[in-house]
Amino acid sequence: MDLVSIIVPVYNVRKYLSKCLDSLVNQNFPNIEIIVVNDGSLDNSQEIITKYQNKYPHLIKSFLKKNGGLSSARNYGLSKAHGKYITFVDSDDYVTSDYIAKMYEVINKNNADVAICNYYMVKNNKEKLIKNYIPNKVGSLNEDKKQLFNSWAVWNKMFSRKIIEDHNLLFSENVIYEDFRFTLKVFLKSSKIAYVDEALYYYIYRENSIMNSQNLEKNKDILAGFTDILNYYQKESAYEEYKEEIEFLAILHILIYALVRVIKASKGMDIASNILPYLNYLNTNFPSYKQNKYLKTLSINHKLIYNLINKKQYFLLKLLIKVRG
Repeated sequence: MDLVSIIVPVYNVRKYLSKCLDSLVNQNFPNIEIIVVNDGSLDNSQEIITKYQNKYPHLIKSFLKKNGGLSSARNYGLSKAHGKYITFVDSDDYVTSDYIAKMYEVINKNNADVAICNYYMVKNNKEKLIKNYIPNKVGSLNEDKKQLFNSWAVWNKMFSRKIIEDHNLLFSENVIYEDFRFTLKVFLKSSKIAYVDEALYYYIYRENSIMNSQNLEKNKDILAGFTDILNYYQKESAYEEYKEEIEFLAILHILIYALVRVIKASKGMDIASNILPYLNYLNTNFPSYKQNKYLKTLSINHKLIYNLINKKQYFLLKLLIKVRG
């Protein structure tokens, strides 16, 4: 069997790390390397890594580097990986014991560029199944790719090393939404995407995670992320084909998710000025977003947020956010 590299970036996750590593060293797939990159943790994460490396020297490769952020750690892991296939597991998450075996089977059997599985979102110790719906199970058509656009996290996926190297795909560093930039480029370049209709990955939702940051300046990284994707798809003459899908992502991640975080972090009369760059960006780059064909698929909660923002009911939305916690 081909070698599979599992890249695990680590930063101050001692509370979660053992459960993550336990799930990886107990995989029932015989040919893996677990590349653990400690990105300058300030807690005792390295002690935990060393313990596992000593116990499983045939599986775990430990690397310690100066703190550079999640993307830097993932890129470093890629530089050390030797597998034909690459998968990323965040160090506060965990996987089923057959995660690698089932992902490998479908990506290898179908000679695919990417494999993707369902996952559980774990929030407050409650599991919610998240499914990625692909009717034909193995997608080679553009329509199948379009269904995956809102599943852009790099975890719960396995990538062919070849597609990453052939197109010089790395993670953008010192930004958030790095997964978004990476995965949408991989999707565009993929000729075949395979699907496992099982939940094999457990994603731990954390209020204080990078993606839930209420840092007003850091949240603007989403705008740079969309500019990166717009430029890439336009350069590849693919933007018109995927315009509706990218536009809908902008509605979700700029108009809804980012603005909710910004509104939560804003005080008093600052709300209108703080959200203005996001609204200007959306209207400039996606002037017809209110006619997007996917708007009807918004959840009830997202429709409420969408309507309140479009009606400029920002203070009402802030109150609603506060009440709902």
